[in-house]
Amino acid sequence: MEELLSNLSQALVGKVYHHDDLQYTESLTSYFSAQESQIRPACIVRPQSAADVATAVSLLVQANQREGIGSAKFAIRSGGHTCFAGSANEPDGITIDLRDLNTIEVDKNSSSPQVAIGSGASWCDVYRALDPLGLGVPGGRHSQVGVGGLTLGGRVGLVCDNVVEYEIVLASGDIIRASETEHQDLLRALRGGSNNFGIVTRFVFRTIPLSQLWGGTLIQPLETKGQQLQAFHDFVANPSYDAHASLIHSFGMSAERGSGFVNSIVYTKPESEPAVIKPFTSIEPAYVNTLRELSLTELTREQDAFNENGLCQVMIATTFFLSLPLLHRTFDLWQASCDTVRDRAGIIWSMSFQPIAPLVVSHSPFLQSVLGEAPKPIVIAQLTGTWTEARDSHELEATALKLVADIDAAAAGAQPSAHTGYLYLNYAHPSQSVFGTGERREWLRGVSRRYDPDAVFQRCVLGGFKLW
Repeated sequence: MEELLSNLSQALVGKVYHHDDLQYTESLTSYFSAQESQIRPACIVRPQSAADVATAVSLLVQANQREGIGSAKFAIRSGGHTCFAGSANEPDGITIDLRDLNTIEVDKNSSSPQVAIGSGASWCDVYRALDPLGLGVPGGRHSQVGVGGLTLGGRVGLVCDNVVEYEIVLASGDIIRASETEHQDLLRALRGGSNNFGIVTRFVFRTIPLSQLWGGTLIQPLETKGQQLQAFHDFVANPSYDAHASLIHSFGMSAERGSGFVNSIVYTKPESEPAVIKPFTSIEPAYVNTLRELSLTELTREQDAFNENGLCQVMIATTFFLSLPLLHRTFDLWQASCDTVRDRAGIIWSMSFQPIAPLVVSHSPFLQSVLGEAPKPIVIAQLTGTWTEARDSHELEATALKLVADIDAAAAGAQPSAHTGYLYLNYAHPSQSVFGTGERREWLRGVSRRYDPDAVFQRCVLGGFKLW
């Protein structure tokens, strides 16, 4: 390790930080979860170009070849929003922090403008650059989320499908581009394939015309459960699904704020109270109603109020085919789990429903590759928990795992079965098998062998979700 650290410091002068450097501490404290912040890598590398990344990767591979593949482990960090320990930080290894790769370049001269975004940029950076131009790209709902991790996780809502080119550093040290004209297999694999093939340093996205939105947050009592779940069901089941409407339907319990439903609503036209949203706005009473005309930047900053960095956290999700009885069953299982966790210090325990309508699948090659035709609407059910005391982590993680196992059992036992077999990577728990055991995983393994024959990104990068 000492030889590797010396080689990195000499090759990347001023870009390698150690325990006593302020930049080292800043990097650790900027992670979303306490579990990631508490990890201490041997050093943190802050590349400022794809060439810097290639240099770091080449030195890491050489170290692994000297001592055996897997001997010098490293992590890849973009925004640092994934919460489980080791997802983007490597204990006693090398953490590559990509946040200085944050350039945003818009091709304004094209009739179909594209934007090239460094993988270390945050979505707030992106929206802030595009809002004044009347442009947008599908992306993260929280401003601090990194472009890299979310996009490579196959973000539902056409984010990964909107990428037309990836710039990626391979284990060989080569910098290549994957697009519809070159390395098409890698282009397809990177849509939802995570960090299994190399380090992506830049994405090129198609943009869409986007001016002001109509959206915000509705917070309403937990006692409106019947109206809420019916409204969500009807919103998703609507055969004339409105592609301009987006909804995250949550219910949560907070030790400090109490309980309630939180509807995060977006309509991609500046149209006040569109008809598709009225079933939610008509539910009384509303503790909070921030619905208004606003920019995408403003909207994501508002969502940040629901997230606090530096807390212990668990996140886990599953999916099921839309069913009103199953929505009620999921709510009841979540409510029962609240009795187990409510006395833990600083606890926030929430379940969010996100819809995947057949219309969305029909426009998403990525979703078609994992879901097939998906003729029925699908619901992503995401459990998020945060708390302040590390000593509670084991019990709370176990409670989260049991809750999702119970939801899966309820879905499998429904008539007909509501089990989909799909897991959304960005919300998954490390115990879950994101890539499954089927044809898609085998195809991804084949792509990995072609671009990373020594399995560097399988055996040396342990964070994320692996193909083996």
